[in-house]
Amino acid sequence: MTMDDATPAVAVIAGTPYDSGLGAELLRAKGLRTVPYAMAGSPDEQDSLQYRAPGVLSAAFHARLDELHARGTELAMLFCNSLSAVVDHDSSALPVVSPVTVYRELFPELRSSLVVTGNAHAVVGVERTAGQVAPGHRMLGVSDPALVRGIEAGDPAAAFDGSHLPTTLRLAERLGLDAVVLACTHFTAVLPFVTAACDLPVVDVGARLVELTVQAAANRVPVGRA
Repeated sequence: MTMDDATPAVAVIAGTPYDSGLGAELLRAKGLRTVPYAMAGSPDEQDSLQYRAPGVLSAAFHARLDELHARGTELAMLFCNSLSAVVDHDSSALPVVSPVTVYRELFPELRSSLVVTGNAHAVVGVERTAGQVAPGHRMLGVSDPALVRGIEAGDPAAAFDGSHLPTTLRLAERLGLDAVVLACTHFTAVLPFVTAACDLPVVDVGARLVELTVQAAANRVPVGRA
C-alpha cells in the first residue's frame, strides 16, 4: 500500500525516541506517512514520569492528541505498552490504536500466557485489561527494564543474552503456558532471539500494533477504540 503526500500522516506516539522512531519506521515500510512523537527523552525519564508524575504525563499526552487533531491528523498509534497503562485514551477526540487494542483481541483467545514487559506499570496495564476481557486467563507477568536499556544501547543480541528472559522462557515452557506475549515495543528488536529460544507461540504486540494501524489507515477508521 502506498499513500500520496496529501494523505494525513499517522502520528506515532511513544515513550522514547527509540520507540517512536521504530514505530514510524515500521509503518513507513508498509507505505504509510508517519510523524514520530516521543513523550520523554529516555527510558529513565519515561519511567520517572510514569511513577512520579502520571497525571502530568497523561495531561501532556492528551494535549498532544488535541494538538494533532486540531492540525488535521486523523489517526495515532500509541507504540508504547507502559505508556498505554498510564493514559486513558478511549474517549480521546483522535482515534488511537494502542497496545490495549491488541490485548483486547488477544486474551480472549488464550487460556494462559507469559507476559514480558518493560516496567511494572505495563504489567499492571496488561493484567487490568486481561481481567476485563478474559477473567479466567492465567497470566504470569514479568518486567525487565534492563533489557529495554540494553536494546536502546544498540546491541539487542547482547541485551537478550544478558537478560533473565532466556530462563523465563524455559519456565513458561515448563508451566505449559499457551503463549509468550512481548508486551514492550522495544522487544520487537529481540523477537528473532525469543522465537529461536522458545517452542511456545510468541505474540509481538508491536508487530500487531503495526498491522492494526495499517488496517485503520486503509479504512480511515480505527480498529477497536483503545
